[in-house]
Amino acid sequence: MKKTTAIFLVLILICGLTAGCGAKTDAGNASGKATSEGKSLRIGVCLFTKNDEWLADIADQFEKQCADKGYEVNIQDGNQENEKQVQQIENFIAKKYDAIVLSAADVEGILPAIDKCQEAGIPVIAIDTPIDHAWISTCISWDNYKSGQMLGEYAVKYIQENLADKNTVNLVMLDGTGYPHLEKRDEGFLDALKDIKNLDLVARQCTNGNRELSANVINNNIAKGIDIVYGVVDNHAWGAVTALQEAKAEKCAVLSCGGFGEEPFTALENDDPYYKAIIVVPPENIVEDSIAAVEKVLAGESVEPITNIDISLADHNNVKDFIK
Repeated sequence: MKKTTAIFLVLILICGLTAGCGAKTDAGNASGKATSEGKSLRIGVCLFTKNDEWLADIADQFEKQCADKGYEVNIQDGNQENEKQVQQIENFIAKKYDAIVLSAADVEGILPAIDKCQEAGIPVIAIDTPIDHAWISTCISWDNYKSGQMLGEYAVKYIQENLADKNTVNLVMLDGTGYPHLEKRDEGFLDALKDIKNLDLVARQCTNGNRELSANVINNNIAKGIDIVYGVVDNHAWGAVTALQEAKAEKCAVLSCGGFGEEPFTALENDDPYYKAIIVVPPENIVEDSIAAVEKVLAGESVEPITNIDISLADHNNVKDFIK
């Protein structure tokens, strides 16, 4: 009897030891390091750039919210360089971080680095820019088409109230050509304006989040008379504002399709002569959902491929609602 019992126990032990062997690891259960075990998580954050108020606020929120939870966070500035981001991710892998949060400078160029994360079993959460890779657990973003549409609807109202007597309404688009999620914003904006028959698109160019390049586009077209400038990101919009200020241009509405922070909110509160509206994308919500996604994935819970946060439109009339 004792011999039979001993054999039975050995068989149970062998089954227990081999049960995990060959088990598939996927993006929804990448490491098995569940936060319920009380483990202090180590999160690597790789940002597209910190030379942008919105992304700088993202970095600040990661510092604050991770500190509140007792998590270690390492935030790296990619400086809009794919090679630099690849090196940062490889460093996170070498140091065995529990998870990586990434806003990619190049969604194609970063894929080999995501492959290495998969090999290491380290989950990756994308923010802002979706990345087409099976290992990405989720992308924390918002409805980009809707954001462009909301801004376009504001532009229509602005035209009706301020430019109704003009034969032609001149529009410059500092757009997101080459970035699929930004192109959705462009599409939504133009769809909202499709019934404005006297609209003339005098210039359209992607200036890659660079204020100086954005200002150059405005300078090159200002003699044509510009009524509205669409900036797909806030640096595009601010480059336009700088050029308009220096030229002492007549009335022109600069509209931004995404941003947050002191610079845009102060301009709207002061009723800036050029900067007129922004789609508000709260960094606090982006980071809160990013950390929640990390916790769920490490706990083996499923997450949706896209996690959309709520967005709003702010102008001079309601900006105080967004200032804390």
